[in-house]
Amino acid sequence: MNSDKYDNINGGKTSEYSPAQRGAMISVAVILIFLMSIFGVAGLHILVDDKEFSESENRVLTDMPKLTFSGIFDGSFMKSFESYLTDQFPFRDKIISLKTYADRVVGKNEENGVYIGQDDFLFDSQSEYNEAQVKEITDAIVSFTKSNKGVKRAFLLAPNSSYIYSDKLPKHLEMPNQRDQIRNIYNLLKKDKSLTWVNVCSLFEKSVKENDTLLYYKTDHHWTTRAAKKVFNVLKEKWGLTTTGNIYENVEAEPKYNFYTVSATFQGTLSSTAGVHDAYDTVEICVPKKSEGTYVVNFESSSLKTPSLFFEEKLEQKNHYEVFLGGNYDKVIISTVSQSPNTLLLIKDSYANCMIPMLTPYFGKIVVLDPRYLTDSLDSIVKENDFTHILFLYNLNTFLEDTSLAQCLAS
Repeated sequence: MNSDKYDNINGGKTSEYSPAQRGAMISVAVILIFLMSIFGVAGLHILVDDKEFSESENRVLTDMPKLTFSGIFDGSFMKSFESYLTDQFPFRDKIISLKTYADRVVGKNEENGVYIGQDDFLFDSQSEYNEAQVKEITDAIVSFTKSNKGVKRAFLLAPNSSYIYSDKLPKHLEMPNQRDQIRNIYNLLKKDKSLTWVNVCSLFEKSVKENDTLLYYKTDHHWTTRAAKKVFNVLKEKWGLTTTGNIYENVEAEPKYNFYTVSATFQGTLSSTAGVHDAYDTVEICVPKKSEGTYVVNFESSSLKTPSLFFEEKLEQKNHYEVFLGGNYDKVIISTVSQSPNTLLLIKDSYANCMIPMLTPYFGKIVVLDPRYLTDSLDSIVKENDFTHILFLYNLNTFLEDTSLAQCLAS
């Protein structure tokens, strides 16, 4: 009996292969697994069609780049191809969710810049407060508003949910004090003494103490329609808006508003970005009573005209917040049947979208501009319209990031 074929410790038979042979076999197995993975993923790429848009991440995905000699030599092709593979990786959403679950098991509370808080709250990271950039934007706003004397001007700046619901943040996470940042912006804007300011922080802090309504979606970075209505009520009072003399006077002294739930299954961009799908949000619309058929909405860039500010078909897609205005557009003109001589210029980000329907009873015309997409000259738009009111409405994060606002105001 050949004792080399037996294990003296376990009493069992050992491998008939030498250590060198076993090493070679392991190497071959690793190479085969690697090749199978590569060709398997490549095969899936062939079988699974590329996607143009990710509804879960709410962004356009990278297309297959064109192969050119210049792209190969300067490295741009490989860089674009890497982005393409990442964006178009088969079952990418499920893999992200699986990774997030594994991270949470070991106690990680941040995924792709989204913080996983208590009670199913998700929080966006806060944008950097750049003093030079803030001064440039506020100087542009002051210069623009001062050049429109005789027009009522207002500025609304909403904090993020991470400030209002800071008690829900992950423990030991410190975030910048947004109240102080917003106060600094207000102090810079005080150069225009006629600019109306709405203190959203104080309003929301009071609401949280009273626990009267949810002010922000748990899975998305936007405020809720109820929160927007609170801010609108303050703005209406400060501006002294009234329906006296317009069509609503024959209906009732002041229009009442009805809230309708249009979705109870909303999972917003924070949920998608983090791969966390623990909770659902409820989306409500706020409609002035008896307002059906009282305005026409003109989307100039797409030549679309519609009698509604709500897009029900968006509820069949991922981002239910786009039920308001259908998303973001460069320029939207709303013409109402109101007899009011008031005309409004609204310069905004997406936070304003759910508030716009509330404004319609008080203005004969509303021009909505999003500087991030605007190509027209703002100066020409102002000259073409005899505005009586100008409103800036922004979320703090967008305000700090939006370099297009100062450029738009200077045009």
